[in-house]
Amino acid sequence: MSRFERLSTEGGQLDGSGIDPASEVPVRTDIDAQVEIYAKTITTNEQVILFEMNKTLTKFTALLGQWLREKEDLLMRDLWASSISYINCTGGTNGDQPSNPSLQDFNNIETILLGNDARTMLASLDAIDKFSTGPTRDAFICLSHTNMAADFQKVSGVLLKSNYAEREGLRPEEYCAISRFRVFVSSKGISVPGASLLGRTVYKMPMYGVEAAAKIEQNNYSSVIGYRPPWVVSSVAQNSQLYAKFAIARAITNQNWVSGLNATTTQAS
Repeated sequence: MSRFERLSTEGGQLDGSGIDPASEVPVRTDIDAQVEIYAKTITTNEQVILFEMNKTLTKFTALLGQWLREKEDLLMRDLWASSISYINCTGGTNGDQPSNPSLQDFNNIETILLGNDARTMLASLDAIDKFSTGPTRDAFICLSHTNMAADFQKVSGVLLKSNYAEREGLRPEEYCAISRFRVFVSSKGISVPGASLLGRTVYKMPMYGVEAAAKIEQNNYSSVIGYRPPWVVSSVAQNSQLYAKFAIARAITNQNWVSGLNATTTQAS
C-alpha cells in the first residue's frame, strides 16, 4: 500500500521577475502489510443430515459466514491494540490510574487528531423539533468495551443514541456521542485485566479518522465458503465438510490520524 503526502504550501508566488517557482517532488509513503489467510471447517456426519430436519447445512453455512466477519473484526481489534500510543484518562473521579473517562479526556484526543489534520468519519446529524433530542457534530470514531457503557453515561455532555435527532441507519453497536466522537461498544473490545494502579481492568479505546487504517482483501479470495461432499472427505462417504476461508492484509496507514485512551470503570472490574 502507498499514500502520497500533501504538497508544501510554502512559496509559489509569481513576483514579475520571470523566474519560475521551484519544482516540488511529490513524496510517496509506502506501507507494508502482510497477507494472512484464515480458515474454518465443520465436519458433518451423514446421520445428522439424514435425521435432522432443520436444514443443518444451511445453518452451518450461516455460522461460517458469521465467523468470517467476526474474525475480521477481531483481527482489526488486535491491530488497534498493538499499533497505537494510548493516553491514560486523568479527568475521572474513581481515583485510579488511568481513571474513568471524562469530557476533558475526549477533548484532548480531539485536539491531537485535529492538530494532525485528521478528517472526521461520520457526518453531522441536524437538530429536529423533538423533546430530549440534540444534534451531533461530524465525528471521529471511538471503539470501546461494553463494560464502559455505564461510565459513558456519566461523562459531561454525553448524548445517548436514543437522544439523537435522527436514528435511521445507525448501527446497533453505536452507544453515544461524546465531544467530537461517536462511540461504538462491543463485548469483544480491548481489555487488559488487572493493569491499572488499583488492579482494575484497563479498557483501551481506539479513536481515529478517515484513512487511519486499512483492511485490504485479496482479489478473488476475500472470502470463500465451500462444500466438500462425503465421497471426497471420507473413505466410506459418511462425512461431509463445509469450509470458510479468507485472506486479509491490515495496517495502520497514518499514525497521526489515530490515537486512543486507556480507561477504567467506576465500579471495579
